[in-house]
This record gives sequence, structure tokens and C-alpha cells, in this order.
Amino acid sequence: MLRSLALNFFLTEKCYEEFFLEFNLLDVPCLKLLLSKVLGLSIIAGSVMVKLPQILKIVRARSTEGLSFTSILLEMLAISGTMVYGIRNHFPFSSWGEALFLMLQTLTIGFLILHYSSHTQTALTPLRVVTLLQAFNLPAIMVSRLLQILTNYRNGHTGQLSAITVFLLFGGSLARIFTSVQ
Repeated sequence: MLRSLALNFFLTEKCYEEFFLEFNLLDVPCLKLLLSKVLGLSIIAGSVMVKLPQILKIVRARSTEGLSFTSILLEMLAISGTMVYGIRNHFPFSSWGEALFLMLQTLTIGFLILHYSSHTQTALTPLRVVTLLQAFNLPAIMVSRLLQILTNYRNGHTGQLSAITVFLLFGGSLARIFTSVQ
């Protein structure tokens, strides 16, 4: 378990061997790697709560007076760009994970700005777009399932497709049809 944890979050195979098999705890490249990973994960842990005081202050006051929605949008753009860049370049979560939590919290603040300034509907997708998305739902699901069937056929097997998940989704769809009809 220690090996798995160390290799998944903190060390390379070589550094694991240096520290735990060779007992070379002063290997400088491995110490630098370990420090970098620990700092990265610490930054992520801190980012989970960094904007929480701001969110709580807004909710308690039921006001976003003094906050700029445009500023929040630009911040969202910057944070999202950082996150997507890290994901796209296959960087480890420890190098871009804080952007995920900052984005979610910044999105919450943006929504609260619109909500407390009586523009909640602006924070949501326009009704005509929602209606279009709902109308597109059935064709999208059908095409999705046909593509999966085609992939299964080409592969000659279902691979990692879970029969239980497919069954549960099917059952949920039937239940939703029933409740909608009622």
C-alpha cells in the first residue's frame, strides 16, 4: 500500500527505490521531486478552501456589492485556460488540480453575483437553448448508443463497458419516461 501511494502521488519508481530500498534519503533529485509533489498537493488542498470565505460572506450578506462580474468572468477564463492546458498536456493532477477547485469556486461567486443582483435567469442558460438541448437529447443518446454498438462490433467484444451500468441507465430511462408520461 505504501508503495502504491508513493508511486501514485509522490515518487517515480527510481526515487521509491532510492528512498525505500537503498535507504538513500538524501538523493537530491528525488528530494526535489518529492518536495515539488508535496507542494503541488498542498496548493491543491489550499485551493479547495481559498474562496470559501468569500462565498460564505456573500451568502451571509445576501449581497455581492463591490464585486465585479466582468472581473469574475476574466478570472474564470484564466483559471479555465490553466486547467485545460494542464489536462491537454497530460501534466499530473498535482500541477493543475488547484485550477479545478478555483474554477468551481469562482463559478459559484459569478452565479451569486447574478443571483443577488436579481439576474439569476442570466446565470442560467436561456429557455430557448434549454428547449433546443432537450429536443436534441433523444437523437444525441441514440447516436451515442449506435456509436457504442459499432465500437463493440468492430472490437468483437464490449471491453470495459459495464453491463450493470448499461442496465441501470436503461432502467433509469424507462423510469423517467414513466414519470414524464404521468
